[in-house]
Amino acid sequence: MLTEVGMAIKAGSPFKYTFVITHCNGYSGYLPPAHLYKEGGYEVNSSPFEIGSAEIVVKRALRMLYDLE
Repeated sequence: MLTEVGMAIKAGSPFKYTFVITHCNGYSGYLPPAHLYKEGGYEVNSSPFEIGSAEIVVKRALRMLYDLE
């Protein structure tokens, strides 16, 4: 994930403290937010994910966090 994705999860979390861990399980790959795809660059060009994938991750992560309440 790029920083904006983790920050969006933290900002939307219902909990006072939310930690986003982005490098685990032996997989690496950039997950850029949709607005960065028009700029291009290394992260976007090497990402295996489609435009909008980061927003889906944020939405689903927040849904899971709210389900924990």
